Amino acid sequence: MKSKILLQTVALCALLPFAVNAQQGGFPCGSSYYNDLMKQLHPAEVNAAEQELQQETDYALQHQQDRTTTSYIIPVVFHIVHDYGAENISDAQILDEMMILNRDYAKLNPDTGSIIPQFMTIASETNIEFRLATIDPDGNCTNGIDRIASKKTYQADDASKLNPWPRQKYLNVWVVNSIGANGVAGYAYYPSSVDGIGLNIDGVLILSNYIGSIGTSSPTTSRALTHEIGHWMNLSHPWGSTNSPGVACGDDGIPDTPKTKGWNHCPTPSTAAICDTGIVENYQNYMDYSYCSCMFTHDQVIAMHATLNSNVSDRNHLWRPDNLVATGTATTTASSCAPNADFHGNRRMVCPGGTITYTDDSWNGTVS
Repeated sequence: MKSKILLQTVALCALLPFAVNAQQGGFPCGSSYYNDLMKQLHPAEVNAAEQELQQETDYALQHQQDRTTTSYIIPVVFHIVHDYGAENISDAQILDEMMILNRDYAKLNPDTGSIIPQFMTIASETNIEFRLATIDPDGNCTNGIDRIASKKTYQADDASKLNPWPRQKYLNVWVVNSIGANGVAGYAYYPSSVDGIGLNIDGVLILSNYIGSIGTSSPTTSRALTHEIGHWMNLSHPWGSTNSPGVACGDDGIPDTPKTKGWNHCPTPSTAAICDTGIVENYQNYMDYSYCSCMFTHDQVIAMHATLNSNVSDRNHLWRPDNLVATGTATTTASSCAPNADFHGNRRMVCPGGTITYTDDSWNGTVS
């Protein structure tokens, strides 16, 4: 039955386009579309999981459950789905992304100094750390980067989420050349959208040029994964679960983020009090599209911790001590694995007397 459900989802994802071109700038996130689609396909399952997680989150927010004394270490694997092109990004670019993630979630980013006074006191570190796995699901040595040669890197969707590692043990991130609909840079499912019905598609799908700040990416696009992992931990956009910032005032259910229309550019505080007179909106939030995002709020952190302590989609298994040992993330010791041999040629056919240049694409370890 599960395989049938996933096939239906993939088919509809291929058939139903969604509009993101209306955005003028800003991070083009496809999460709202895919989560809405899953709810349309499986309303009973999604609604039940959504209600369970919402009750847990509401309780945590109501009682201001501060779990910052707990360290949440999340094992991560990057699946680089590529066709031997620029989308086969370097290990260095992925390590740069890991640095950015941990910097942002620890509130160590230098641009915290630019947070406007209205939000300076509630901008919060998360006590969430991300570590590349050093042991794969079969117990083998890994550097946390899984490279998969496939044409599914183009116009990617859920069917491009190849070789998923168990979601109760790893956060899966699939990196691709392009994503189905025009303009989409990435998407992630809320935990409630894939609880029991989407084990093999749970995680983040994202463009290769939105990973890190070096190589094919840039500092401007480097925080896309910070945003998408926020969705993976059940945070919505500040204006709600739509892909339409600036259209209508909305709310994300987080008490300390004001009602907002959302932003696809960086305003000034004097122009950012649209929905409620005199109340400046949190346009610097990582879950907005403003491109000047640099913070999570205190209540967003409580909501993320509630998600990581929930059974919904197995988020509460990831950071347990036994899983950190099983995935090799209990320490920060770098892995030193035997490489997996791979190569490609600059052409597939050649006439007699012609030449082919081969490039070494070995991965998972250093070739000596």
